[in-house]
Amino acid sequence: MRKYITIFNLLIGLIPINSVAQNINIGGVFPTIDHSGKINNKADYSLYYFSAFSLINLKEENQNPNPNPYYHLLYAEHALHYNFTNKLIITGSYVYQRENVLRDNYLNENRFYTQIKYKQGFKKISFTHRLRFDGRFVENRITKKAPFTHRLRYLIGLDYPIRENLYFTAYEEPFFNTSTISNPVYNENWAYCAFGSRVNAKNKLEIGLLFVTWNIGNKKWFNQYYLQMTWINQIDLTKKDNK
Repeated sequence: MRKYITIFNLLIGLIPINSVAQNINIGGVFPTIDHSGKINNKADYSLYYFSAFSLINLKEENQNPNPNPYYHLLYAEHALHYNFTNKLIITGSYVYQRENVLRDNYLNENRFYTQIKYKQGFKKISFTHRLRFDGRFVENRITKKAPFTHRLRYLIGLDYPIRENLYFTAYEEPFFNTSTISNPVYNENWAYCAFGSRVNAKNKLEIGLLFVTWNIGNKKWFNQYYLQMTWINQIDLTKKDNK
């Protein structure tokens, strides 16, 4: 099993591949809905929902069973975007997230973020740079408190057209804690690669591999390997056919 995890890691991004046997490794599916709409020439909105379902415990043969191999997460994001130019966009958003949904030790998180996104092109490749500041309120179910913490995230992504209605997309996004009560500083990473198909003017479908890893302390990582399936829907409210 270890050699397959290592190969997957090398294919999908810059992620920890050493001492795999010390980490927790799970596999599952990651259904996603990505909807956005054009309000006017300067403003857009977006709704982004996903759920993570772990289905497989990827433990080593001589490794103790994972303490929590079955993991479930729900995520709902609602955002408004302002387009300074076609390349430069700022965003404000509210996010609700629940971890361990099916267990008694679930965690509720209310979050806001602000971000700057910059798009650039190089020949056929489109690059995206995104810098995001997360303000987080994660509920502690023992103390019933939700202290304010924060972090920075930087995403670099690319899109490459293969033919008229087929494209390749990928991104890498490390997370860095900026709050003094949150450790370690580098605590999370997401990496994704997928093939997408443009169904029509409003809809696209993507299927690919998503790797999510969390630093859980003591030099251990919680590695999550998902098959992600995404429905992307885009509408233009300034056009008559969307009224």
